[in-house]
Amino acid sequence: MDRSSVCARPGCQAPAVAWLTYAYQTRQVWLDDVGAGTGDRWPMCTGHASGLKVPQGWTQVDRRTGERPSTPSSRALAS
Repeated sequence: MDRSSVCARPGCQAPAVAWLTYAYQTRQVWLDDVGAGTGDRWPMCTGHASGLKVPQGWTQVDRRTGERPSTPSSRALAS
């Protein structure tokens, strides 16, 4: 199985639905649809992407275009 097709969170084997990318210099984090974007990125499942919290002082930009739940499932975040 291609590791980029499942969530990068340790112990989570849920399918990846988003890419997480970030830039330390500008303190920005982006979530993009799988298949979009380039460079260093981490695959994320629906639950972990929806529950993502960034450090204080950082900006999170969700650029995903597909449907997604408004709150993550507790089961998904337990991983």
